[in-house]
Order: sequence, then C-alpha cells, then structure tokens
Amino acid sequence: MNETKLVKKSKSVYHFVLVTKSWGNQIPLNWQHIIIAEALNYCVVKEGLIIKGYWLKEKRLYLIIESIPSKLNYVLNVFAKQILKEIHEYNKLNNEFLASDMNSIIFNELFYKFPLYNQYIIKLITGKKVMFPYYNPHLVRLKDEINNYNYCSAIDYSGAIGPVIVQTN
Repeated sequence: MNETKLVKKSKSVYHFVLVTKSWGNQIPLNWQHIIIAEALNYCVVKEGLIIKGYWLKEKRLYLIIESIPSKLNYVLNVFAKQILKEIHEYNKLNNEFLASDMNSIIFNELFYKFPLYNQYIIKLITGKKVMFPYYNPHLVRLKDEINNYNYCSAIDYSGAIGPVIVQTN
C-alpha cells in the first residue's frame, strides 16, 4: 500500500504598511475604507488569507498577515484586482471612468509597500498589551487612537466584530 504524506507548508508572518497611490486621491475616504475592507474579506474567504491585524487609516493600511511565502505575491495581486473591481463599481455608480485594464493590474500599481517596524503598532493591532514602567504620552495617544478606530483589528481583539475578518487566536 502506497501512502502519500501531506506536507504542510510553513507559513510566515508579514508586517506591511501599504500606502495608496493616486486612486486614493480620487475616491472619498469612507469609500476607500469600504473598498479595502471588502477586498481584504474577499482574500480571507476565497484565498485563505489569514489576517492577524490591520489598521486602516487615511492613506495607509497597516497589515499583519500570515501566508505561505510562495503564495504571498499571488494573494497581494488578488487583493489589488479586487480593489480595482470595487473602484470600477464605485465609478459606475458615480458615472466616472477609470482607464485601466483589470486583467493587467498588479499590486504595485495601486499601493506603495513598506515594511512595518513599529513594534507598538504591531502589538496593539494584534491584541497584545504594551506596557511602560513610566507614563509615555505618545503610547497613550496611540493606544487611544487604535482602540477607538472603526477600521482596526483592535475591535476584534476586544470581543466585538469588526469590518474585516481577523483570526484572533
């Protein structure tokens, strides 16, 4: 009898700051947040993306995801294509036109991607405690902003349900 062993590919955790390019200037902020949240949820449901934390601000998306290294670029491109589809839907609703071929779009055309190094942000949006032995006003403001932001995974770690599907365990 021939047994086939299933090899589980190891996943890595990635920390990014994604900054919107020119499309972010053409769409109102509330619609940008909806478009990005829906694209993230699509990737979670359809592509198996695991989101550990996120914080969606005006022009930036702080994102902590878990992925198989060989699948990372693929998932980011699926995310970009979903955003482009949502942009086209928004433009149709508003009788606007965006000249772009949805099949040729790649992630780098919609976002600048930078590594996320700020350990306070990483810990706070993944539900971990950050403590200082002394009062740090910068950290207090950061905690307050993250914990009270509508588009942030801190909502999920507090026990509520946020707009993006997050794996909190």
